[in-house]
Amino acid sequence: MIQKDLIVQSSAILKRLSEAGYDFEVEDDFDAVIEWNRKSNRVRPQHPMISPMRNDYTRGTAFWTFLLKDGERLGALGARFIDLRGEPLDRYIRRTAKAQFGNGEDVIESIAPVMSELIGGRIVVFGDLFIRENARGNARVLAAYSRLSMILAGMEWPDFDWMFAYIAREHLRLSDLYGFTYRLPRVIIWRKPYPEGRDDSHMLVAIPACDFRHLLATGEMSKF
Repeated sequence: MIQKDLIVQSSAILKRLSEAGYDFEVEDDFDAVIEWNRKSNRVRPQHPMISPMRNDYTRGTAFWTFLLKDGERLGALGARFIDLRGEPLDRYIRRTAKAQFGNGEDVIESIAPVMSELIGGRIVVFGDLFIRENARGNARVLAAYSRLSMILAGMEWPDFDWMFAYIAREHLRLSDLYGFTYRLPRVIIWRKPYPEGRDDSHMLVAIPACDFRHLLATGEMSKF
């Protein structure tokens, strides 16, 4: 049943994107992702937590989705799958942050205990959302794009336990549009000076597998 729900909802969202003049593309050639990022003239580089330059991905552990209009890639979003296999999430984040941000040094002051109490197991992490200026401002298109990326992750890793991302506080009003059902502020307090792209105001947004299946089964995933 879950696979049928995934197909039905993704088809409905794709139709809405197409009617708005947009298309959707998936990429798991990491060299191609790096090359696109190099040519995209982004102000900030890809975030270390998800950049294929900083992580040893294989196909089946990560992918990127792209939002297109008239054949031009206007948006990008990365997704990666991590099986913690019993390691607490806070320990994983602190350990990997040393390599990603701190050159071996601990760059995190504290991690809220609720983060590991709530989230664990097989997780899907979204990050590095980038939308060109000429594609911003259309909340319905952004909702369609992000939810379609989430559904694709559910197809790719159907046994996931949680999906989550970090977003800036000023974008919190979009978290419902993105499709997440849970949010929590100040879960990570960083040591100063802040690592590039991180600060204490970032919000955790997440959805457990049970909520994801419910949104699919009720058709709510394609309602925005």
